[in-house]
Amino acid sequence: MKYIYDGIYEWDGKSRNGKKPFCWWPGVYRIRIVNFTSNNPDILYLKSTAVICRNAGTGTSIKNCVQNFARTISEEFNLEIEKVLWVEIEKNDPSDIQVANLSPLKYAPGGKTLLAAKWRPAMPNEINLIEPFLKDFYVPIINSRKDQ
Repeated sequence: MKYIYDGIYEWDGKSRNGKKPFCWWPGVYRIRIVNFTSNNPDILYLKSTAVICRNAGTGTSIKNCVQNFARTISEEFNLEIEKVLWVEIEKNDPSDIQVANLSPLKYAPGGKTLLAAKWRPAMPNEINLIEPFLKDFYVPIINSRKDQ
């Protein structure tokens, strides 16, 4: 299985080129971006992509800023935010798998949609869908990408 991205994603919480960061506090996450349709092009998925995340170090949790994190990751990896399953696996309890529901609130000036986030436990069908992609997810890796 080839992933869209599989590595460490880190940010320092600093503004770059006049663009504010998605989170003002630094953090490090292991993320794996999976396109479900690459192996099954004949199947229609409501959520065709999963971004699987796990806190890989110290720093803030994306649970505090998942709306902005989702927007940044979607822009950086050319994903349709509404077609992504946003998953976080708890650092201290890998059996605790949470999914973020992102719902549009209203349209803000500049055409950006504001998103509300609500975390919930992953449903059994979601766990079955992502389970094949978790086999080596806890193995340390070298690949790293910093938010620019």
